[in-house]
Amino acid sequence: MRERWLIVWILITTVVLICVVPALASSPSSEDDLELAQRYAPVFYFHPDEIFRPQPVGVIVEQARLRQSQRLWFDANVLLSLSVPDLLALDSDEGQFLDVWYGDDGSSAYTNYSAHRLYYEAVLSPEAGGPPVAVYAHVVRDEVPGYVTIQYWAFYFYNDWFNKHEGDWEMAQVILTDAGEPGWVVLSQHHGGTRRAWAQTPVEESTHPVAYVALGSHANYFAGGEVYPNGKDVGTTRIEIMDRTGSAGRVIPEVILIPGRADVAADAVSWPGAEWLPFRGHWGELAAQGDFGGPLGPADKGEQWESPYTWGMAQPLDTDAWYANRLRVEVVGAASEEIGIRLTDASGSALPEAELLGNVAILHADPPVTGARAKIVAPAGTRCDVVARWPEAGKGYVVEMRFADVRFAGSGQAVLEFVEGGEASLTIPGSGPPLKPSETEVVEATWDAPDLVWIGGILPAHQVVTGVILAVSAAVVPSFIYIGVLYWVDRYEKEPKRLLATAFLWGAIPAVLMALAVELFFSLPPDLIGPKALEAVRLGLIAPLLQEALKGLVVLFIAWRYRREFDNVLDGLIYGALAGFGFAMTGNLLSYVGSFLLWGFPGLSGTAIIEGVVYGLDSAFYSAIFGAGLGLGRLAQKRWQRWAFSVGGFVLTVAVHALHSVLAYNLLGLNAITVASTLVGVVLIVAVGVGSLKRQQRCLRAELKDLPQEVYQVMVTPGARTRAQWQALRRGGIGGWRRARQLYQLCAEMAFKRMQARLRPDEAEMVREAEELQKRVERLLG
Repeated sequence: MRERWLIVWILITTVVLICVVPALASSPSSEDDLELAQRYAPVFYFHPDEIFRPQPVGVIVEQARLRQSQRLWFDANVLLSLSVPDLLALDSDEGQFLDVWYGDDGSSAYTNYSAHRLYYEAVLSPEAGGPPVAVYAHVVRDEVPGYVTIQYWAFYFYNDWFNKHEGDWEMAQVILTDAGEPGWVVLSQHHGGTRRAWAQTPVEESTHPVAYVALGSHANYFAGGEVYPNGKDVGTTRIEIMDRTGSAGRVIPEVILIPGRADVAADAVSWPGAEWLPFRGHWGELAAQGDFGGPLGPADKGEQWESPYTWGMAQPLDTDAWYANRLRVEVVGAASEEIGIRLTDASGSALPEAELLGNVAILHADPPVTGARAKIVAPAGTRCDVVARWPEAGKGYVVEMRFADVRFAGSGQAVLEFVEGGEASLTIPGSGPPLKPSETEVVEATWDAPDLVWIGGILPAHQVVTGVILAVSAAVVPSFIYIGVLYWVDRYEKEPKRLLATAFLWGAIPAVLMALAVELFFSLPPDLIGPKALEAVRLGLIAPLLQEALKGLVVLFIAWRYRREFDNVLDGLIYGALAGFGFAMTGNLLSYVGSFLLWGFPGLSGTAIIEGVVYGLDSAFYSAIFGAGLGLGRLAQKRWQRWAFSVGGFVLTVAVHALHSVLAYNLLGLNAITVASTLVGVVLIVAVGVGSLKRQQRCLRAELKDLPQEVYQVMVTPGARTRAQWQALRRGGIGGWRRARQLYQLCAEMAFKRMQARLRPDEAEMVREAEELQKRVERLLG
């Protein structure tokens, strides 16, 4: 029995040794994957003007707040600060996004490229002590038997291209064949990518493929010192935006190995620094236009992450996708390794910018003005087509020529000669006279384009007019509705229209002045030149002080220069609110028009309009507080009380503005609570206004008792003045209506001047003015 169990044990051990141990030995560890990823890590070259570098994701996470987008409502704050490990614990979705935050709404806006550049260079760049240049390596072994795909995910703090946005993910990919040798390199470019065989890829130190990073967009390309036209359809218009590469700032990044998303979720401790991988939100602030918002992370790229080999091999060849605007010679129909092409100038000297890729040769520069030659070598007897392109950059086109069914006789050599103007001939030694192209076509091409495209500038004229009208209406109409309500509320003693207009227009002037000053001294996108102009240049902490001082100047001027008209709290509320509405109207107008010109109709979203309406109410609320303080000062009897109410009103204005800004734009965001706080402010102002109206009514009852009873009842009964004026219109026409209106206005002014004369015995002119008003009333009654 003992011998039988011994035999069984020996059999089990043998099976384990034969099957399990070799399998374990052949299963690569994370250390093996890291070593493999480091061996084939790409070499990055940058454009000389590029300031951003790929870095670990902490470069944005630690500068951001986490927000949640909400359909048809304002975005909400989820976390005001966070670290990379915090992302692991989140139940995130695509509605969440990281929002770079410097402490105020204007400077932190994703379109404020100036603020992002300055902050990155000063704090976050490797040169400033920020995180090192690094990429995340994702090794996939199980998609195709024997093949290994290594992805290198590069994260950039900011995309400073046409579609400016926070956060930017790009990728380089190396595919190893079942023989363990590198076979293909795939480079990401915007929403896709291109590929090259390893043999045709620029490689340094035997194993490091070269990727040239485009200025601003960080798309990766196989050639440096090049321009890559990227077409984009906007409505019915096709626009071209250029990617530009350079050869500066060579670096081989540090490699950080990351597993699959499920591996991190199951065992985060084994993958320090990869806690961000399960995060499903956007890596940057969301935008009206999708391409202008932060991107999703690598694990949410679909097939690009889940099946990288399949995705990579589905991308077009680099030589098929690009270089249509360059001098180019291609032998079609022959194996690449059998063909040799050498580009020279007309004298036979080699062109240093030429790239020789077997059956394709490309000159990554403008061709010599004296012409060029292509020396072609092919196996003797080969029959194939020769396709060539000659660029005429000054004329905006490329001449494409095809030499069909060319037979490389004798030595298998041929010379393709170009002359200026796009003419070419193909000479094959021993085969008769030079050949002319069998087909010639002139094709439009692009060599340059603006880096910033205003969508409003490429829309049809009628759409531009419609958009501008909508923007102007959204800014102007609410303001005039507010003004109408204010004018109706001031029922007892209408303020002079010239003073009302002065307060409103002066309120609008500071917004214009700030816009012009900021645009003059700072480089800001047009949608920030408006309500957020001060915050956009990092003045968020003193913006309430500056804004309220600018708006309050006109209220203070009216209270001092026209103190006989400035009678009470309601007058101060009205003048202050008008200055605030003027300020908000101009700011919103600039912001709406700028947003439309920059983004088109998506820039005039419902959320943006609602935010503007809230901003208008807030602006009026703040400056109305100061006006009310001045009004209380006018009613005070002691000099120190007048100063205390006036100064206290201004201090309270700045404090409320600053506190509300902190709540609405820093801590809570624009949500139900902060919008409700705006409405509470409006209700408070309305309550103060109602109280002031009742005080005025008491003043009328107390000061007008010497009037005839009929007139007295009209003055002290709510709504009676309006009815009496309508009766005067029916009985006496326009003249009768004007006399009645003047009488009631003079009676109200006389009452308020009598009250002021009692409260301000030191102002003798009040008594004289009250007496003069009484004489005018008596003349009208007589």
